[in-house]
Amino acid sequence: MRVLHVISDISRASGGPSRSAQGLVAGLNAAGFEAWLMALHRGDQPWVDGVTRFVNASPFENILLQVRPQIVHMHGIWDFSLHRCVVVCRRCDIPYVIAPRGMLEPWSLQQKWLKKRLARWLYQDVDLKYAAALHATAESEAEQFRRLGFKNPVIVSPNGVNVPKSFERIAHQNKHILFVSRMHPKKGVLELVEAYSACSKRSIRLKDWLVELVYTTNSGLELEYEAKVKSRVHELGLDDKFIFTGALDDVAKWQAYASADLFVLPTYSENFGIVVAEALWAGLPVITTKGTPWCDLESAKCGKWIDVGIEPLAEALKEMIMMPDEERKHMGDRGRNLVEDKYTWRAVIKAVVKGYERVLDV
Repeated sequence: MRVLHVISDISRASGGPSRSAQGLVAGLNAAGFEAWLMALHRGDQPWVDGVTRFVNASPFENILLQVRPQIVHMHGIWDFSLHRCVVVCRRCDIPYVIAPRGMLEPWSLQQKWLKKRLARWLYQDVDLKYAAALHATAESEAEQFRRLGFKNPVIVSPNGVNVPKSFERIAHQNKHILFVSRMHPKKGVLELVEAYSACSKRSIRLKDWLVELVYTTNSGLELEYEAKVKSRVHELGLDDKFIFTGALDDVAKWQAYASADLFVLPTYSENFGIVVAEALWAGLPVITTKGTPWCDLESAKCGKWIDVGIEPLAEALKEMIMMPDEERKHMGDRGRNLVEDKYTWRAVIKAVVKGYERVLDV
């Protein structure tokens, strides 16, 4: 089977979609399929091992003639360049799959809603309607497709985790709460600051706990939000408790996981949340919100899956901070086992290939 994956770009700063698209291509290649990756906008070269066939910013029609794919897998929506690729696929009668990558979730649709409503009316809904299948990373995302009226077959498979070849815990004096994501209002960083402050006011023993924020800022909105977060930290007198690390390469990021004791992602909306899977694989108990599909945290007893908001986050932080070290370690061990069982690329590829086979009727 020959599959061409298409994404706007694979910039490291683009977050989960660029990483997971590369991981999917690498996983397909490892399983013996012929998988290609095409970035529509010139940028980074592939940085995930196993992506052996890559095309950067070439005319899509030429790549179709070169690769002659049996199926095209699009990652993302809204980008008009992706729409042009869909038009070519329909004209050439090539089945295509679209992975919206969380961009159809209610929170995301509310952002710049007028532009998105116009895009849906002009082209996006038609592109989605005529897709051979839609790709969801969780059942909750598939349900959202149905709520929006799309009746396509749905391939449901989570993102896999790209893990380092070697990993060891790093001993340290202070305990660390770790956040890894974009510095964006959607991610709930201000809520984390307020929840930490609330725990402190309730006499929860926080003197040995620091919060490390590992994050990217790719836009003016994110830089503005970073300034708000830093200002609020200062107002609350928490400058010595919050570490603004900023962006890290993969090696340094995994070192941050290795030196942390607890991972927190207080997000409003995620279609998956790859950093949650990474943190679990690193052996960290996790607190995240019901804006993510991570109900596994409760069933596997490896973290807290909470309502969005400051108060639920403060209560979860209190419980985790007061928990004996050994109990947190057991939670982290269960999280590592969960990822090994369900979120390796080997398990993910099986679901994706079954979806492709249904589309191609093979």
